[in-house]
Amino acid sequence: MSTQREVADEHHGGAATPRAPWWAIAIIMAGGVLAALQSRINADLAGQLESPYLAAFVSFGIGCLGLCVIVLSLPAERRAARDYARDIATGRFDWRYAIGGLGGAFLVFTQSLTVGVLGVALFIVSVVAGQTLAGAALDRVGFGPGEPRRLSTSRLVGSALMVASVALALASGLTNAVPWLNLILPFVAGIGVGLQTGANGIVTAHTGSFLVSALGNFTLGSLALGIAAAVSLALTPLGGAFPTNPVLYLGGLIGLTYIAASAALVRYTGVLVLSGAAIAGQIIGSVMLDALDPSVHLSPLTVIGAALTLLAAVIIAGYIPLRSPRPE
Repeated sequence: MSTQREVADEHHGGAATPRAPWWAIAIIMAGGVLAALQSRINADLAGQLESPYLAAFVSFGIGCLGLCVIVLSLPAERRAARDYARDIATGRFDWRYAIGGLGGAFLVFTQSLTVGVLGVALFIVSVVAGQTLAGAALDRVGFGPGEPRRLSTSRLVGSALMVASVALALASGLTNAVPWLNLILPFVAGIGVGLQTGANGIVTAHTGSFLVSALGNFTLGSLALGIAAAVSLALTPLGGAFPTNPVLYLGGLIGLTYIAASAALVRYTGVLVLSGAAIAGQIIGSVMLDALDPSVHLSPLTVIGAALTLLAAVIIAGYIPLRSPRPE
């Protein structure tokens, strides 16, 4: 008998779908809380520098340096990184799975650019919409380290509730003349996060190292953001200055923990369930941060939408199983 609890697929004739282990969901939720904190730190850094491009590069670059130190200090990780680079160069591994870091780079840039306008909560729920839709689609086609996962009733209802909850939480923000571009960018970034999660899982399965997968993300992301920062500074001189507060340089290290955890755990959860768990943590963290910020007004709709998003995440994970009515 399997020790892992299973829930039946709600589609008639479907196979049993393993429920994601609670410990994996708990770790991802904790990572989601950290991701919300990262959003605020990156936004504050961008405000000090007066350059979201440079802030994003600094954040990603610090995360990349931290991972380099870890990987280079561990012999097994060094070997895995060397073999991974060789496999890409020789064509033994599809290079398209190695560019997931572009999704992370775009998310970090978007955080720096829009959180100051939207607030953490509104930014996060916009990301959630794209992340949820991408997760459902990617699981269905099997984009990730596991097999394709059918869109069961729980997954469909949970995903629909997630999007509806996001729309509810966004409703009050839309009345405050928030530029549409500031809502579209986080939504697209959410889709990129879904693609990044699936690709990272594939890289982890190939290399046997979630640290190598994360390092590939941060290396590529740092290069992309470095180019963007250089172009931006060439066109517009830096208006601010590098802050002396060391806390503002922790965003990249916080992002490191989230990316590494996602790369390691997506094989246990799939993209959609992982996204749902991360969303739950992000919403909890973002609402708490906005509640502590006197300059941000949390509307009742945002709070209600956030609560419903948490419920949706639980449904997606299969802990509140929903079944289709059986024919007479």
